[in-house]
Amino acid sequence: MMSRLSLLCCCLLISFSINCQTWQLVTEPFPPYFIDEPNKPGWLHEVIIAALKTQKHQATIEYTHWARALKLAKRHKRVAVLGAFYTKQRARYFTYSPSLATAHTVLFKRVDSKITYTGSLYSLKPYTISKGEDYVVSEQFEHHPNLSVTTTGSLIESLLLLKHGRVDLVAGTKEVALYWLDNSERLQQAKQTELEIVTPYLATQHLYVITDKNHPQAELFQQSLSLGLKAITASGKLLEILKHYELNEKEISHITQLYEKTYAN
Repeated sequence: MMSRLSLLCCCLLISFSINCQTWQLVTEPFPPYFIDEPNKPGWLHEVIIAALKTQKHQATIEYTHWARALKLAKRHKRVAVLGAFYTKQRARYFTYSPSLATAHTVLFKRVDSKITYTGSLYSLKPYTISKGEDYVVSEQFEHHPNLSVTTTGSLIESLLLLKHGRVDLVAGTKEVALYWLDNSERLQQAKQTELEIVTPYLATQHLYVITDKNHPQAELFQQSLSLGLKAITASGKLLEILKHYELNEKEISHITQLYEKTYAN
């Protein structure tokens, strides 16, 4: 009788410990999704925290460089990485949530520079392109044999190189780059060189939350996140969060439709 009681107490203690723990998550500043500001930390930051809260889970989000974020997750120092794009190589090691948002990867150039981009990556062979370390532009871009690509610690650093004429192009996420060009003091204090987007866009990407497949709490985390996202979609909390940010009606409609389609059942 005592052994059964002891076993029951142990099971309850383990369950209590799992449910009461604070999950440590990691990403990099990736506005407007993840802004890392106290009053407006980013709409996707708030969505993830709110979703986990419905499942009685607390979570903290650390902001760091992207390459370090991935390393922390691989070493099981953090439960999940937020806002990852999909690649086949990453999918070998990480479990992906359903899509939580969409973004567009593009090329930026100086307005006064003459760049010939036909839509084929081969047309970019003459140019030096900068991107953030471990950033994904597109599967084709990452494995193209004729591109001259250098990496920096962040998209801001790549844009600084472009402003100062040290590279010809920057490959990165349109939404994030436009935010930094408007809000980064480093970019605004840099050489006043006007930048513009090169068309056509390189790719449309989805943002996911990823967990290392061998992390002992990966499955529980993904299940809790999915149930939580379903809950805040149904309750109207998702829409409440989106309206707190400077998103237009089209953007809000696109996001809510994505979540309703994914988490309707």
